[in-house]
Amino acid sequence: MSSYYEPRTERHRSKVDIVYDILASAMGGGAKKTHILYKANISSTQVESYFSALLAHNLLEKAQDFEGNNVYRTTGKGMQFIECCEQMRSLIGLVMNNRRIDPISDFYAFDRR
Repeated sequence: MSSYYEPRTERHRSKVDIVYDILASAMGGGAKKTHILYKANISSTQVESYFSALLAHNLLEKAQDFEGNNVYRTTGKGMQFIECCEQMRSLIGLVMNNRRIDPISDFYAFDRR
């Protein structure tokens, strides 16, 4: 994974994509909740529900920085989640790249004329 993280900007993301974006935003030294909110492009109401689930499943951990502010870090288990998502995306990319481009020819491939 590259050191620069850019969240996906699709209109409708799956819950897995949102979790991936949150965890990727909190990698390394961690980040404050508002920074993750902006990086992952989620609302403040979404943050609360996703954070409670991620903390409960030990994908994200809460800590304090040197100023006493709450910061959130991706755990080892969260890193495994990110790696699995990246593997799935690469597999899906391979499948999509090997598909025929012309859907009509796919349709006629099943025609027995």
